Amino acid sequence: MMADNLIYTAMFVFAIMLIGLVLTFIEFHYGAPKRQQERAKKNPEEAGGDKPAR
Repeated sequence: MMADNLIYTAMFVFAIMLIGLVLTFIEFHYGAPKRQQERAKKNPEEAGGDKPAR
């Protein structure tokens, strides 16, 4: 009886974690970190990167 309830709880938790993981990948692919990387490639000095050596 207890194992039957536990498997449904485990499946629910796994599904919620999987949804969170997918949303995290979507955020990093389309969200702010992607825009920050694009901005850093355009202008490294403005993005706070290291200055090139002379």
